Amino acid sequence: MSRKQRFMQPVEILAPGDQFTPGVAQSVKPKTLTIQDSLQIKAAEYWLKLGEADQALRELEALPSRIWTHRWALKTRIAAMGC
Repeated sequence: MSRKQRFMQPVEILAPGDQFTPGVAQSVKPKTLTIQDSLQIKAAEYWLKLGEADQALRELEALPSRIWTHRWALKTRIAAMGC
């Protein structure tokens, strides 16, 4: 075994909070967003930049309920509620 092979072995890094079973790496499959959903979240971010938190929340509420738990949507909603 060469020196490079001994020290350069690939590993999978899991996000904090993921369950880990020693010796078994789990793949994390994030939810995928449609372009329309992504644009709506981006629009909410732009409303926040303009100082219009109520408009940002309206954009986020118009998203399908399955998207409400997406990390990006949650972060934007929290930012809007904190304004």
